[in-house]
Amino acid sequence: KYSTTKDDRKASQSESEIVDIVDSGQDQSGVDGDQSSPTEYSSLHSDKYLCACAAVQFGIHALEAASKHVMPNGEVCQIRVGVHTGDVASGVVGSRMPRYCLFGDTVNTASRMESTSVCGRVQISEDTYVLVAGDVSFSWKERGRVDVKGKDSMK
Repeated sequence: KYSTTKDDRKASQSESEIVDIVDSGQDQSGVDGDQSSPTEYSSLHSDKYLCACAAVQFGIHALEAASKHVMPNGEVCQIRVGVHTGDVASGVVGSRMPRYCLFGDTVNTASRMESTSVCGRVQISEDTYVLVAGDVSFSWKERGRVDVKGKDSMK
């Protein structure tokens, strides 16, 4: 156990609360930290489609929510959304205000999908498209190749 506070009791209570929050977030996001057995890995692997669909749905709902807000300058709020699918590392960062964070190339690629997207649109990587292409509830329009920082050109 590592703690930077003087009162171990408070630290222990805070750590317990953080673990509860992290567990809840993992359950909702599809991130599972334990892949020790082949059965668990197979189960997680089969859930990639559901997780990718959930991420895309979240993006669509975020676009809808943003479009209902008017900015102080009188214009409708417009956001960009980017989604990429892959492996991530996760952990709690910080001691004063701990936060659950995701790390890795997948997170960076999703960020690049967002930054190269068009306002009011969800841009997904080819890896995500492969997973969700057969879902008839989504309608896709290919943008072609996009120059992505650190990735060259991506489809």
